[in-house]
Amino acid sequence: MSLPSKFHLSPDVAAETGIHIGDGGLSIKRGGPHGHYQYEVTGHALEDQLYLIGTVMPTISAAYDLQRPGFYINPEQTWISLRYQSKAVALFKHETLGLPNGRKQNLSIPEAFRSDAHLMRPLARELLATDGLLGFYHAGRKRVHKYPRIQIKLKMCPAMEQLASFLRNDLGFRVSCRSILGIHEGRNTSLQQVLQINGSEDVDTWRREIGFSNPSHISRMMVFELYGECPPRTSIVDRLSTLSGPFSGFDRQQSLFCGRI
Repeated sequence: MSLPSKFHLSPDVAAETGIHIGDGGLSIKRGGPHGHYQYEVTGHALEDQLYLIGTVMPTISAAYDLQRPGFYINPEQTWISLRYQSKAVALFKHETLGLPNGRKQNLSIPEAFRSDAHLMRPLARELLATDGLLGFYHAGRKRVHKYPRIQIKLKMCPAMEQLASFLRNDLGFRVSCRSILGIHEGRNTSLQQVLQINGSEDVDTWRREIGFSNPSHISRMMVFELYGECPPRTSIVDRLSTLSGPFSGFDRQQSLFCGRI
């Protein structure tokens, strides 16, 4: 892969590419002085706010020396976008890394990353952070949510099998991939792929070999380690309040677990 001298394949660029595959998007409109070269990353206004500010912005800064993005919050205040204007970065992403302009269809992990396990680790970490879930589930009648599961969900594309192959062959994960018909915003349907990793052993391997960077996921893990389970349908505010609130540990636990079904 031939790279402009300004950019180099580094762990920061790999991590930022994982962010892009998950929640990023390019808008390139060529046309001389009227051209438009925008890169944006969008996340949930509540669950992803700390991640966008604390991880995404520093990663983009380290990878591409881009500072001070524009912020956009939709009228319903359900999501936030960071918007960067840079012709050099947009063209590098599109022409060198092969990331699509406009709708993300038939996504593939750039070959230069796939051939380097050192770069695939940060890419996988940020793909989980943007388009993945760390959850805890129950089994049997006790309904104690203590069985960890990692899921990453994307529209059907080569990137998912490429990631699964890396996780299996390089790190020894037991990974499953399946296809489902997903519903987007309650209207449109599309074929999606779900990559799944089950069990404490493999989730511990993920934490050791790849790591977690989204506070939404980290807070779930911290609640699990403190109480031996992490109930579903809690917000990051619930979990952080439980972990750092002014009450006793027992009172905080009751406040988080009282809504369990």
